[in-house]
Amino acid sequence: MKRFISVMVFGLMMLACVTGTFAKGGGEQAQGGGKQLRVAVILKTLSSPYWQMVLGGAENAGKEFGVKIEAFGPPTEDGVEEQINMVQNAIQNKFDAIVFSPCQPPTAVSVLNQAKQAGIPVVIVDTPMPADFQNYITYIGSNNYQIGVIGAQEMLKVLTKGAKVLVLEGAPGNPSMTDRADGAEKVLRDAGMEIVSRQPAYSDRDRAYGITQNVLQTTNIDAVWGSNDDQAAAALRAITQTGKNAVVVGVDGNQFALESVRDGGLYATVAQSADQMGYLGVQYAIDAVNGKTVEKKIDAPTPVVTKANVGTFLK
Repeated sequence: MKRFISVMVFGLMMLACVTGTFAKGGGEQAQGGGKQLRVAVILKTLSSPYWQMVLGGAENAGKEFGVKIEAFGPPTEDGVEEQINMVQNAIQNKFDAIVFSPCQPPTAVSVLNQAKQAGIPVVIVDTPMPADFQNYITYIGSNNYQIGVIGAQEMLKVLTKGAKVLVLEGAPGNPSMTDRADGAEKVLRDAGMEIVSRQPAYSDRDRAYGITQNVLQTTNIDAVWGSNDDQAAAALRAITQTGKNAVVVGVDGNQFALESVRDGGLYATVAQSADQMGYLGVQYAIDAVNGKTVEKKIDAPTPVVTKANVGTFLK
């Protein structure tokens, strides 16, 4: 049965609410037979606010449990080969465990099999591996298709039938971004909205900005679905520079996005428990090293943040 993570508030405040449940036994877990455990945290990139939040949660867990955390990630989320090399290096350097978010899950199958053969437990966060692959300890993440659904449903509250919508997804082969865009597009099309374009922006602000500018040259946009906050913010900037208005929704609940929602920029963001994913990734990695049983899937909550409730989520 899936285990649902309970949270009182989003973002870094969640870690402040973590109680003795996580703290008890942490020192004992981290000892690993008298030595300090080493956990490699290998993310899609270290250059974005979202992944910095994931890393921050992992580092907080490392401090609490007495574990050494070493972080790795390619410069951008499409650095698939670089990321695979990082996992191979972690295996060769005999880390005790790996917390991993794959840029392109199918390409990671072979290297995760190598980790399994080496006896190194791997915890997957944020982005799931293919359904038929099971050589990892647990997956901690959100239902990305549902993120798209609930984000688009929020957009429909202020759109009228026939509204023109630009859909921005991430890098091709990134299932998290694709699922979010699929969920949003399905809801919008079913409600009679016109998807004028759907393009990969590679989770990159410059690319999302350029795509939006190009579309605006030929089409008036009423709304933009951004599969993460960086893409949404870039699209909003391009639209604002034309002097027009549009409903723009992103995903992640990053601090800058929350502030934009508060100030009337972004219409909404679907928040993810980024720091909690990182924290729990390390906690369950430690459990696995110590032979404890871990559930195969742990779901993170994804609340929609609008101007009406953003004050609850801001730091």
